[in-house]
Amino acid sequence: MYIELSYSLIPQEIVMPGAIDKPVVIKRSRMAPMPEDSDETDVRWGSYNNTSIAQFFAHTGTHIDVPFHVDPDGYKLHELDLNDFIFEHPLLLDLPKGEREKITVDDLRSHEKELSKADVLLIYTGWSKIRNQEPERYVADQPSFTVEAANYLVDNFNIRAYGIDTIGIENISEGKAASPVQFPVHKTFLLKKKQKAFVIEDLNLKLVLGKKIRRFYAIPLRMYGIEAMPVTAFAEVES
Repeated sequence: MYIELSYSLIPQEIVMPGAIDKPVVIKRSRMAPMPEDSDETDVRWGSYNNTSIAQFFAHTGTHIDVPFHVDPDGYKLHELDLNDFIFEHPLLLDLPKGEREKITVDDLRSHEKELSKADVLLIYTGWSKIRNQEPERYVADQPSFTVEAANYLVDNFNIRAYGIDTIGIENISEGKAASPVQFPVHKTFLLKKKQKAFVIEDLNLKLVLGKKIRRFYAIPLRMYGIEAMPVTAFAEVES
């Protein structure tokens, strides 16, 4: 049985930080006459097919960040292989956190045995419960990892990807303000081991709570030279 863990890309259901535009579908051709009230003269109306151009921010919805996101010399998306997006040993941890609370080493240490076997770590904080009702607060006040917790995971385990049910792996305003290194949590997860690691943000993990996850997939459109991409994330669970 498969369960999708990506959020819908219906414009009204997308949560974005700041004033970033939501995805736009631009008509290129349509198999219909031009509507009388339309001024879209650049569309090829009365065409033999429907074609469109999609325009969207690479960090829209459920998406992955690869090392190039925080390092000009880091791995870009096209440099990862298909197998990098498929995980045979997923671990889901339910670690409830509230406004700007932190995931700490103490939260993780009791799970060392499971972490030692995992190739992807998925964290359910419960913050996603407010995503639809309070989208601005969902973005501004999200919980996050401490840098110490990120270092603990990277230094001690062979995990290739880190997913979470918040808009980002790191609170945006806190990451920007961090000193002497901005976005230290991102940089720890993505750069410390100099491997093809990535993070998966804005996951809908509530759907797999209490279920046995056999495999986890986070499949992007593998566009060239880019730092992030929306993904179709899904889990294979035991029936």
